Amino acid sequence: MDCRITRPVTGGTVKAIPSKSAAHRLMIAAGLSGLSLEGRADGLSQDISATKDCIEVLLRNREDADVRGTGEGDTIRRMNCRESGSTLRFMVPVAAAIGGFSEFAAEGRLPERPMEPLKLQLEAHGCTMSGPGENPIRVEGKLEAGVYEIPGDVSSQYVTGLLMALPLLEGDSEIVVDGVLQSRPYVNMTLDTLAKAGIAFCEETREGASGSCGLQTVFRVPGSQKYSLPAKYIDEIEGDWSNGAFWIVMDAVSRMGAGAVANAGNNSEGGAGGREFAGIDCLGLDSDSAQGDKEIVRWLSILEHDETVDIDVGDIPDLVPILSVLASARRKGAVTNIVNGARLRYKESDRLKAVTEVMRALGGDIIEKEDSLVIKGVETLSGGTVPGHNDHRIVMMAAAAACISLGDVVITGCEAVNKSYPKFFEDYVSLGGEVTCL
Repeated sequence: MDCRITRPVTGGTVKAIPSKSAAHRLMIAAGLSGLSLEGRADGLSQDISATKDCIEVLLRNREDADVRGTGEGDTIRRMNCRESGSTLRFMVPVAAAIGGFSEFAAEGRLPERPMEPLKLQLEAHGCTMSGPGENPIRVEGKLEAGVYEIPGDVSSQYVTGLLMALPLLEGDSEIVVDGVLQSRPYVNMTLDTLAKAGIAFCEETREGASGSCGLQTVFRVPGSQKYSLPAKYIDEIEGDWSNGAFWIVMDAVSRMGAGAVANAGNNSEGGAGGREFAGIDCLGLDSDSAQGDKEIVRWLSILEHDETVDIDVGDIPDLVPILSVLASARRKGAVTNIVNGARLRYKESDRLKAVTEVMRALGGDIIEKEDSLVIKGVETLSGGTVPGHNDHRIVMMAAAAACISLGDVVITGCEAVNKSYPKFFEDYVSLGGEVTCL
């Protein structure tokens, strides 16, 4: 589906969708607690539906956990992660902890995304796992308790998957994270979910061994625990700061560029030229949330006042697309350096490359580097036709960029929003936007 935005949002109220990051964790904890997941993912994203379906298949076939061998009659649990990296990296350790044979199908770029650090640890503790790039990914055996070592500069999703799996083992375990733990707020969300489910754990920081990366973070997880998540937590999932950030920034850039766009725009019918903006209120976001992407509020203030800004996105990688719109809307020549973004190359798209391509096509001033972006403020964009790169956040970024574009913005492959926010364009229209499906 392609979409032409002939008028961006003009204002109103929108309710934040349930947090995708929280929902993944709560869905698994709820299933392991014995709660029914029937209807729980209705109306949510493809990613959350994938996690729900996987945990249901896994638990439905839990009685097959003690099956051994590879004969034709052996039971294999077959699960489809679609394009969800969280689903795959969380569910693989949980399936290994339960034991038996599991296959995880992956779609899009997911089979290309790194799994080696997790594979090494599973195979060091009683399991075997398919090699890089294989699809489906097969996991065999039963995970054993022990010490799991993970580098801090890889995906925090490995740590989350292990944290959720290790309480199910018979013995006590440790996760030793060597060096600075990237995306720490996501691990905090996992620990919050475990606490809600009655799972015991403790954490400490210590000096690393000789040859390590300095400090180590150690999570100690007792074995033989049972999940007991109260149903209220899965019934009322907190609002999503990652997706809410798009509305927050659309509000900000529309206010920042309202005068410049109105004065420069020659076409009051298309693009942002000549439109009146009444402001956007995004409801349902908790300022005390463990979600790291609530940092968007702090960066809004900094970008408004400072001429040159460096943003380390190691803990907030999902904000990069919308931060790029915000950086482009700044006064002409103001410089924003987005740094520590190497892992963005392994998302649904190569996001450093995709952000650069799309923002340049719309009239932005952006330079792509190995692990960073350099963006100069231009205040207004020209508009144009851009690809969605089969990436939900790139599609939403382009739609947000329409708020400071003088001409129409046409986005190809808009169905990608179904991955995290199926109602995105419905909400966009409810806020006064005019969108035509092509």
